[in-house]
Amino acid sequence: MKTVQRDLLDAALADREAFSAIVKQTESMVYGLAYGFFRNRAIAEDLAQEVYLELFRNLHKLDSDMHVINWLRQTVTRKCIDHSRRKKHRPHLDLDSIPERKVDPVEWDPILADELGRKVAELPVKMRTVIILRFQEDLRLSEIADTMDIPVNTAKTLLRRALLRLQPKVAHLEREVRYAPARQNQPA
Repeated sequence: MKTVQRDLLDAALADREAFSAIVKQTESMVYGLAYGFFRNRAIAEDLAQEVYLELFRNLHKLDSDMHVINWLRQTVTRKCIDHSRRKKHRPHLDLDSIPERKVDPVEWDPILADELGRKVAELPVKMRTVIILRFQEDLRLSEIADTMDIPVNTAKTLLRRALLRLQPKVAHLEREVRYAPARQNQPA
């Protein structure tokens, strides 16, 4: 039987500095998922803190160093859904906070991104989760299904329904994106 690599986890159990290294490596993903879900910096920070506390309590249960990332994604997703259900959260935008993205697009338009973020935030919880995991975290459908603990076909259906629901709400944004460069190139 092949032994599983647990070097990082064993070090983190014995040493606070090693656990801190795990947090530093994964904090942008954890915070980004929570922020993408709620569009609220304070809630995202609180949920990230809860996730890392739970990670510390469960380090001994994880099988390998590679298991940490998947475990964190699942835990953040579940905590976001639980928080949303508990608080009946109605998304709102904090004007002082700027979304932290995993990868910045080539031409970033904050107004367009803000509008799109609001439309995604209006989706039901599971649809919103699938959209965030697919387009913000760039996960494949099988990874989304694992993270949400649902069948792959359910993930596909949720993604398709979410996109169909978003399509009429963001149709005007597509026209703005399509025609925006043409307006910039016109002489003044």
